Formats: sequence, C-alpha cells, structure tokens
Amino acid sequence: MTLRARLAVLTSAAVALAVVAASVSAWLLIRSSLLDEIDQRLLSRVPDVEEMAQTAAEVPTGARHRLTLFLGNDPLGVQTITSDGSVEPGLPPGNSPEELVLDDEEEALLAGEIESPLLRNEVVDGEDVRVMTAALDRGGALRLVQPLRNVHETLTRIAWLLAGITGAGVALAAALGWTTARTGLRPIDRLVDAAEQVATTKDLAHRIDPPGNDRHEVARLAGSVNAMLAALDDARTQQRQLVEDAGHELRTPLTTLRTDLGVLLRSEQHPGRTLTPSDRARLLRDLETEAAALSEMVAEIVELARGGTEPEPPLETDLRALVDRAVARTRRAAPAVTVAVTGRSFEAVVRPVMVERAVANLIRNAVQVSAPGGTVDVLLDDHGGSARIRVLDRGPGISDTDLPRVFDRFYRGQAARERHGSGLGLAIVAQAAELHRGTVTAGRRKGGGAVLTLELPILSPLLDRA
Repeated sequence: MTLRARLAVLTSAAVALAVVAASVSAWLLIRSSLLDEIDQRLLSRVPDVEEMAQTAAEVPTGARHRLTLFLGNDPLGVQTITSDGSVEPGLPPGNSPEELVLDDEEEALLAGEIESPLLRNEVVDGEDVRVMTAALDRGGALRLVQPLRNVHETLTRIAWLLAGITGAGVALAAALGWTTARTGLRPIDRLVDAAEQVATTKDLAHRIDPPGNDRHEVARLAGSVNAMLAALDDARTQQRQLVEDAGHELRTPLTTLRTDLGVLLRSEQHPGRTLTPSDRARLLRDLETEAAALSEMVAEIVELARGGTEPEPPLETDLRALVDRAVARTRRAAPAVTVAVTGRSFEAVVRPVMVERAVANLIRNAVQVSAPGGTVDVLLDDHGGSARIRVLDRGPGISDTDLPRVFDRFYRGQAARERHGSGLGLAIVAQAAELHRGTVTAGRRKGGGAVLTLELPILSPLLDRA
C-alpha cells in the first residue's frame, strides 16, 4: 500500500470513527433524555395517586378492561396494592395481577422501610414498560404502568436517521481523506521527482526548491536533501581533483623511471652503447630512488583518498609513547639529524595509527629540511584541554607565499621542490586533525626555521562519533 493510500485510509478511519462515536453518543443521550422524560411524567402524578386510586376503585370490575387513562399521548395502566400485599385488577395496560408480581422493594415500601415512590423496568406481554409504585395514605400502594412502545419507536427512527448520517459521514470522510492525502503529499511528490531527476541525470549540482516556510517538515526534508547533495557534490569534486592531481604528480616519477629504464635497456641491446660501471650504478640508484618515491606517493594517495571512510576506533593512548614510535619511524630517513622529544606522558583518546602517521609526517618534513648534524625538537604538552604536539626545525622556514597553503594536497613550496616528495604528507596531517576535531597550524620559528603545531582534544568528541 502506498503512503498516499495509507494516509487516506488513516484519515478516513479517524473521521469515520469520530462520526460513529458522535452518532452513538447522540443516540444514547436521546434515549436517556426520553426515559428521563417518562420518569418525570410518572413522578408528576405522585400528588394524584390518592385520587387515581379512588377512581380506579369506583370503576366496575367488568368495565375496567374497556377504560384507559393517558399520560400525554401514552396509555397509563393503574393497579392497586392493598396493605396486606394483594394486587387488585386495575386499568389496562398491565391490569392483570399475574403480569406484575409484588417484588421485594414494594414489600419494603408497604412495610414503611423505604420511601416512596419506586421506579423500575418490567416486561408485560413481551412489551417493555416503566412502573412507578407510590404509597397511599390509607395504606397500600398504587402502581402506574407506562408502556415504552412509543419511546422505542422514536429511538428506532432516530437510530436509522443517525445510521444514514453516519454512512454519509463515512463516505465524506473517505473522500476528504483521499483529497487531504493528495494535497498533503503533493510537496513530497515534487521532492521525489526532483530526487529521481538527480538520480537519472547524476547532476549533483541540482538543488530542490523547498516548499513553504523553513519550519515546514517537507521544507526541512528538502533542505536536508540539498545538504546531502552538496556534500556528495563536494566529495565528488574532491575525488576528481585528487585523481587529476595524482595523475599529474605520478606522471613525473613515471616519466623518470621510463627514461632510465629505456637507457638501461638500450645499453643492454646495443653493445656499442654499453654504460660504464659507475654510470650503470648511478642509474640503478636513481631507479631505486624513483621507485621508492613512487611507492611512497601511491601509499600517501591511497591513505588520503581513503580518509575517514574506514576510521579505526578511538582508544585511550599514551601520547608520549606514540610520539616516540613516530620518531623511530623517521630516523632512518635522515640518521644524521637528531630528533629530541620533550614532554611528559599523558593519556588522550585518539585514533593511534592515524595520529602516529600524522606525527611521523610532521617529523619527516622537519628532518628533510634540516642540515646534517642539525636537531629537530618535538615538544609535547597539555594546552587548554588539548594535546599539543609541536615540531620545530632549523631549516629555511616557510615563506609568506607558502604559509597559507602548506597543508594543501600536492602543494610543494619553492624550497621543497628541490627534494623528493609528493606534497601529501602535510595534507594527511590536516586530514587527521580534522577527523579528530583538532587543528594543525604552521608558523616561523624564532631565529629561523619552522614550527608545525598539531592540537587534538584530550577527552575527545571522537567518543560521540565512533
């Protein structure tokens, strides 16, 4: 069943239930009102019971079945009960003593144990009647018997009338429910059409015009879909940019490898063009260096492209031990450069592998720009509720032109272009900071060099995102 059909059914059912409940309530109220009216009529004759008893006694026994009293438009039966409990024949209906026997309450009334009058329902000759019993001053009691035939007929007519009204109300409710569902879901239909258009055309730049005001639920849904489309469009743009940049950056080492391999291959195929041992050794070293650089670049591209799609779980980690491991990873790159770590041990909730890679990239960047025999300082401390890791070097520093872009993908400053590298190391650091809701900044070190600072929340909102 479609959403429109479900809404139509639910709306129709709710309105129909309300109509039925109103009709039943109206019938019950009318019934109660009519019965109350009968009781009030009977009670209004209480002051006349003495006179009515006298009149009934004066009517000859043989003529009693031919006389009828009326209360309003309804016949009113009369029976006399003697003080000893005997029921005498009275005026119809219900004039036969066998039809209405003396009950316990009437016996108590004759004994003076309860007050007069009494009201109850009885069935006489298969017909419902209302019976009032009132005490007489001289002893005994008088019964007034009011048939309920007219009341039942009136209630039956009202019931059929209400049934017709209810049927018409249910039909109207069904029509209104279907109309309401169509009208209410029209904005949803437009939203679905727009989403299907995006799915068909693959145009993530398309936006859906939200209907109504900003508080409208459909407008909020349209806004959420637009936000999702914007995020997807941005992700696809970044993916395309990454592929284009990666293709551009990979072209250089691949060209170098192809050139060197071509030289080596031609020297093997043409004996007259054999390379000297030193040239051959230098060529092989270049091939090894370019292959290593290419392998590192591919690994960094894969890491950067994967980003936070498969994040490791956040763990409580000793940051000093993490920094020490990162230092050990980078010592092989430039063993002539000393890396000095300063800072106490403390715990922080981070993704340890990701943070260790980011710190290693910061240190590797600093080591690469340091002269042999130089020192790279790594400072670890707690700063304003965040774990702060600062890496300081004595290299050429960062120029004003390069400073705003050092964390961009594939960006390499003027000084870095003379060295091997992909320009992705610091971009990976920035990605790790973003995934931890931290920050990474670059600046100049007093006296020359650069300082790169990574700050990560200690109690980390990662626990909310894990």
